[in-house]
Amino acid sequence: MSGLLARLEAVELADASVAHIELWLSDQPVEEESVFAAMVVVGDAAGRFVAVYSPRREEWGSPGGWRERGESVVECALREVAEETGLRLAPGELRPVGFERFEPVSAGGRWPAQGGALQLFRAVVAGAGGDLHASESDAVAPAWVTADQFAALAGGRFWWPLVAHVLQGA
Repeated sequence: MSGLLARLEAVELADASVAHIELWLSDQPVEEESVFAAMVVVGDAAGRFVAVYSPRREEWGSPGGWRERGESVVECALREVAEETGLRLAPGELRPVGFERFEPVSAGGRWPAQGGALQLFRAVVAGAGGDLHASESDAVAPAWVTADQFAALAGGRFWWPLVAHVLQGA
């Protein structure tokens, strides 16, 4: 299934910048040059999902973050999952499921001035997950949670409709 899920006007982001944001469902990856970040909805065979807390953003979410220079989108996703959860995924375990397209309204902030996209992937680990641990200082308390628990932690975030759609298809 592909298509526009929602268009959100003038969303205030964690750094106080403002952007218009479109949430898209798509099983196709976004063109690499427009992607500035990646996020992965990680599930296990028991139907649980990984939630990580970011003190910088003061919110719970899926593992993810900014691309580093010279890094592919898939490499970014794999690195962020490893840093924020300790899980080591293989590239073939990532499936594109959608993206967030950002159009800046206000200048400044961390977001690219020209806009761009955050690629969303889905991955399922075998068995009942395993122990989680963050190796980077700004990711705290990764945890396996049910879909309902994840909704209670992150359901009010602008990006939640996209993640919720992914969870429904899990």
